[in-house]
Amino acid sequence: MRNSPTLVLYLTLLLGGWSAAATEVYRWTDEDGNVIFSDVPREGAEQIEIGEVSTVPGQRVPPPQAGGTAAAETKPGDAYTAVRITAPADEATIRNQQQLDVGVSVDPALDIGAGHRVQFYFDGAPYGEPVAGTTIVVQPLERGTHQLGAAVVDAAGNALRRADTLTIYVHQQSVLNPAPARRAPAGS
Repeated sequence: MRNSPTLVLYLTLLLGGWSAAATEVYRWTDEDGNVIFSDVPREGAEQIEIGEVSTVPGQRVPPPQAGGTAAAETKPGDAYTAVRITAPADEATIRNQQQLDVGVSVDPALDIGAGHRVQFYFDGAPYGEPVAGTTIVVQPLERGTHQLGAAVVDAAGNALRRADTLTIYVHQQSVLNPAPARRAPAGS
C-alpha cells in the first residue's frame, strides 16, 4: 500500500506532532494529478489556512445507584429480550399441507415457574390457549394469505413481549382441479 502524503499529514496533525495553529501548510498538485500537502513551501503551492481544532469535552456517567432502584423500574416482561417466530419463515408458501408446525424462540428461556406462557395468534386472533412450550400445530389449513403471531404472556394473560407478525401463503389442491389419478403399472 502506497503512503499518501495527505494521510501522513492528517495523521501527524491528529497525533499531535504539529501544532496546527503554528504551522504553515501548503497544497499543490503533482504531474500525476495527486494533491500534495506539505509544511515546506514550493513553487506553485498554495498556502492553506488551518482553523482551530474542535474539541468536545467528555461527559461523566453517573455510577449505578445502590439499593435496587433498577429492579423497581423493571417490568416483568423486560426480562425477555427477544421473542420471534422461527418456523415457518416470513412469506413462506405452504403447499398442499393440512397442518403447519409453528415455532418460536424466547430469549431468555420461558419462565414457566412465574406462570409465563406463549400465546400464538392466527390471523390476529388467539389460537388456542397459551402453552408452556414454544411450538404448536395449526390445523386444518385453509388456502389463502394468513398472519402468524406470538407473545409471551403472564399468568393473567397480559402480553409481556410480542414477536413480529409474519405472513404465510397457503396453496391447496382444488377440488375443481384435482391432481391426476395415478395409473397402475402396466402388466399388473
